[in-house]
Amino acid sequence: IAKNCDGAVPQYGAFSDEDQALLDAAYGILDVMRKEIGAFQIHKAIAAIWNVVAEANRYFAAQEPWALKKTDPERMATVLYTTAEVLRVAAVGAQPFIPEGAGKLLDLLAVDEEKRQFRVEKAALIPGTPLPKPAPVFPRYVEEESEKA
Repeated sequence: IAKNCDGAVPQYGAFSDEDQALLDAAYGILDVMRKEIGAFQIHKAIAAIWNVVAEANRYFAAQEPWALKKTDPERMATVLYTTAEVLRVAAVGAQPFIPEGAGKLLDLLAVDEEKRQFRVEKAALIPGTPLPKPAPVFPRYVEEESEKA
């Protein structure tokens, strides 16, 4: 987004069926989380988040927005917006479990503090909103070399 959309939330075009299905799945995770947490099934609540993130990853790879830049820039922007919006919802849901990481992701998406609650559809990303410079949410894991005895 920083490189291809001038560092702002992309202006999306018409959503395809795939876009809408992914957004609907994302918007549904918070209801799933409420149900599972209410039943003390915390692992299922967390799984709901990561399942949607995995779907977003598959969607992004299949849509190939990097290739759309030259052939269909409006579609590229829609794919980037859809992916960012799904990540916003996932970050809102992940806050109870990884507050610092989820907070960093929400910061990178320029989500105001008052819009980080579980009322996700009313707080969707606004196209044109300037985004901060990209930064890692989590440090890169580097396996330590074992010392020779």
